[in-house]
This record gives sequence, C-alpha cells and structure tokens, in this order.
Amino acid sequence: MTYTFKLGNKTYKVGFEEKEGLSLFSIDDEQKEIEFLRIDESTYSILVDNQSITVGIFREGKKIQVFHEGDLYELEAVSGRDASQAEGTGSLNITAPMHSRVVKILKKQGDSVEVGDSVIVVEAMKMESELKASASGTVKEIRVKEGETVEKDSVLVALSDSE
Repeated sequence: MTYTFKLGNKTYKVGFEEKEGLSLFSIDDEQKEIEFLRIDESTYSILVDNQSITVGIFREGKKIQVFHEGDLYELEAVSGRDASQAEGTGSLNITAPMHSRVVKILKKQGDSVEVGDSVIVVEAMKMESELKASASGTVKEIRVKEGETVEKDSVLVALSDSE
C-alpha cells in the first residue's frame, strides 16, 4: 500500500508491504526492512538498520503528528488527486499540538525561517518538543510568551510568505 504525505513544501511517497513474513517500508522508492511493535494507542517501537527508535503518532483527519526524539513533525496526508498539486506552501501558522507550556521562543519577529527550522519549544506530558516551520517565510507575529500555558491548536507563531 502506498500513501502520499506532505511535510512542509515537499511530498513523499511512503509504501508499506508485508512480503514473505517481512515488513518492507519505503520512502520515495528507497526500501528498508523493518520490524515494529505497537506499544500503545499512539506509540510504536521500530527496528530499522539494527537501530531501535520509538515514535509517537497522532492522527486527526488529514493531519498527522509524529514525535521522535523530542522533535515534532507535522505531516498532511494527500489524496491521489491532490498529490500533483502538493508542492505548494506549508502552513504559515505554528500551532500547539496539544495542551502545553511554552518553554522557549527561538526566533523573534522579523527573523527569516526555512522549512524545518526550529521556532519554538513547548512542553507537554513532561516532554519538550521543538516545533518547526512547515513553510519558508518570515516571523510575522509571536502570539505567546515563555512560560505561558496554551490550548491545543492555539496559534503560537504566525509566519508571512517568503515571496
């Protein structure tokens, strides 16, 4: 089964296949053999290239959030008919993935950011996560202060398009 996901301005084709007792995982046709175990509703332990990694995966509609080693990646599932148009711009808002506390603001108003740049650090469930820009642009507005508690989906930082 193949899926298309958007991360920032880039789209990826992700495949998953069970073949002769093996689990095969591919990203843009680069295939890896993996083993995985579901730990709970949203946590998985994955063994790839003799390395064990743990990821948290949260899905809400087309939005998928992946937590790995303190970093948060926000993906968007792209339907087949939308895949050809998926090279557009990522979200210009950085939002709270869940009820959390703002630990550190890494950019200031007017700073330029590229896709994947860390912009703000939040803490939820005793774990810090760096929230990253999913689009290139300029920090237009910072809507929170360090130490502030925020609700899920609150806009923390607004970016303006780099064009």
